[in-house]
Amino acid sequence: AIPDMFIKLLKESSDDAWDMGHICHTLTNRRWKEKVVAYVESHDQAIVGDKTLAFWLMDAEMYTGMSIFASPTPSLVIDRGLALHKMIRILVSGLGGEGYLNFIGNEFGHPEWIDFPRPENGWSHHHCRRRWDLAEDDLLRYKFFQSFDELMNACENRFNWLGSEHQYVTVKNSGDKVIVFE
Repeated sequence: AIPDMFIKLLKESSDDAWDMGHICHTLTNRRWKEKVVAYVESHDQAIVGDKTLAFWLMDAEMYTGMSIFASPTPSLVIDRGLALHKMIRILVSGLGGEGYLNFIGNEFGHPEWIDFPRPENGWSHHHCRRRWDLAEDDLLRYKFFQSFDELMNACENRFNWLGSEHQYVTVKNSGDKVIVFE
């Protein structure tokens, strides 16, 4: 439900229209004490041909605007996409459950879906891969996604919020677009 909610929000409304109460409810709506593994993206976005979260946020500019060399100053679309992708991931990690799962490449904003060879695509291997090199290329902004993921996990290892029994939302303000939780 969490990945579907974010994709629906991106498809149907601009981020300034997001309802913080709805987001908090979706992230925390589970049985008391039932452990849940939360994730931002799933196979629905990454395998069956829909856009990845990063691609919904930045669309075709991912192909031209992720290069630090070609575009030293990122566009508003790229800046916004990077920021929202990170905020969504920290929210899901903080409120989504007792575990957090990355899905084959979303930790660095992989731009494309995966399509395994099958009769419908002529047994093509073209999209049957993940470009792990994108996050390791110093000239691309994908490294910022990867660094954020590493730091988010290091922070969780230090403060252990996934193992905490106390997950409480203290503020959800849709006017100011603020969510505060402990």
